[in-house]
Amino acid sequence: MNTHLPPNWGHTLLKTTVQLGALLLFWYLGLLLQQALHLPISAGVIGLFLTLAALLSGILKLSWIKSGADFVLGELVLFFIPCVVGLIKYQDLFRSQGWQLLSTIAIGTVCVMVATAYAVYLGFKLESVLKQRLHAHKPVIEHE
Repeated sequence: MNTHLPPNWGHTLLKTTVQLGALLLFWYLGLLLQQALHLPISAGVIGLFLTLAALLSGILKLSWIKSGADFVLGELVLFFIPCVVGLIKYQDLFRSQGWQLLSTIAIGTVCVMVATAYAVYLGFKLESVLKQRLHAHKPVIEHE
């Protein structure tokens, strides 16, 4: 019998599966919105915005989807396998216009990294301002 499994691996597996289902539900809601409103935006992006709105409004708690999101991020490399297959399938295109594709990928990556860094910076700055405001409005209790 295999005794190398953690004691509560079944609970963790169930929890992660349910959370993945919740994330897929947000994607599906994004798909429905995209189709209903004829939006030129990916259903996944719309689903991400719906998830963000639910998190910011307090309707959804981060702990309810964290394990599922961590799993997806941990297995992110699997989502790039179709890209590699595409590169192999279209070798002639890559040979003729490879420098354009690589430069586009490089510029896009730099733009995403800069935008992410700036968003994180603004997030920390906003958090700091909110903490200062919270402490400024905190009532002072005087002892007699």
